[in-house]
Amino acid sequence: MVLRLLPTLLALPLLAAWIAFVAGMPFVSWLNDVLLGGALRLASPIALVIFGAMFARVIQKTGISDSIIKKAAELSGDQPVSIAFLLTAATVFVFSGMSGLGPVIMIGSITLPLMTGVGIPPVDAAALFLLAICTGGMANIAGYGTYIGIFGSEAALQYYLPGVFIAALVTCIYIIKNISSGNGEKNTLPAAMKEILSGILSLPITLVKALAGIFTSAPEGLIRKQKELPGAALISPILPLAVIVILRLTNGFGLPLMGQIDPVAAALFGFVMASLYATMTVCPGKTINVLTGAFVEGIQDVAGVLFLFIGIGMLIAASIHPASIAILQPLIGSILPSGQNGLLLFFAVFAPAALYRGPLNMYGMGAGIAAILTGLSFVPPLALCGMFIAVGYLQGLADPTNSHNTWISGYTGVDTGIILKRILPYAWVMCLLMLAYVWLTQ
Repeated sequence: MVLRLLPTLLALPLLAAWIAFVAGMPFVSWLNDVLLGGALRLASPIALVIFGAMFARVIQKTGISDSIIKKAAELSGDQPVSIAFLLTAATVFVFSGMSGLGPVIMIGSITLPLMTGVGIPPVDAAALFLLAICTGGMANIAGYGTYIGIFGSEAALQYYLPGVFIAALVTCIYIIKNISSGNGEKNTLPAAMKEILSGILSLPITLVKALAGIFTSAPEGLIRKQKELPGAALISPILPLAVIVILRLTNGFGLPLMGQIDPVAAALFGFVMASLYATMTVCPGKTINVLTGAFVEGIQDVAGVLFLFIGIGMLIAASIHPASIAILQPLIGSILPSGQNGLLLFFAVFAPAALYRGPLNMYGMGAGIAAILTGLSFVPPLALCGMFIAVGYLQGLADPTNSHNTWISGYTGVDTGIILKRILPYAWVMCLLMLAYVWLTQ
């Protein structure tokens, strides 16, 4: 995978088969437990990705994502700090409801030229766009599929809000430290904070004005004959989260037998309701056509991800099979520290092992290692989940093998290695902050 001799989609199932072979697993066990059981192991996260992709397509087809980015550009004027903050914030907002290379290309084609056009260096524009994608991804429940499949939905959601806050904080720090003011000088902290606060205040004011306008306009204004989208539609990307919060407050998350709701079920319902809301506010007469097309196109968008999840499931199933555990558990136990504090230190120091499909990468062998570690008694699964989410910052932000990193590099003309060097310290800081949170709370 590192040398790109094999795509990850093929490497993971082959690795699962190789582990089964080396461990001496019977052929029947491989068929039933690894091939079939592994393919079905991440069924809930797969459903989450499919419904999330449908919602992403709705946001794209209705023009909501494009409108949000253009609104931010209009508000920011020609000040580098303002445009950096507002376009980054708008991109975060959009990617809280979207994911995948398609949206990256669509949004990046708008935001990156706008940033470089006001004097922001291409490497900083690329870094900010990656930081925005990462922060939006942390706010997108569909991005937690692998963690939910291994550690459970309740464990993964424990780090949802802290994960978003850490990513947003470091992104703001990057803007303050690296983006120059209009006269070419680096920003002082007070000046940068003033522009950032101004940007924060301007977005909700604009949304409130637009929302007031939609309820005072004629009903036919909803059928998108005008160039301007209804203001009420612009809140669509955060509606899945709002639905999840409401269901958690009213029913609670937990066992269905106790009258509670599975968090994944709440997320699926949130995507459905947000999709209906977006289409009803933008093009109510075409709701069925838009939703049908979005569902089909959304599955096409994430077909590779779905097979990747199947491969991850097979790898997990092979890794935790008793025949494999007998070999892998002593090996991993001899390498990794046995205590929680020691393991936290290990993850802090060796976090770059999540890059280049390394052993801490959850879209590589890291999934198998995480599954094995959950079977060891010295570290609670909840703490392990936080550790892998922490190193996931490095993978999502800085890994040159990511398709979105490669596209951003080609579009901006900045080598992936240069982007890696610029953004790695900030990704590592995110990792350390999350590990500190795990240490304080577990």
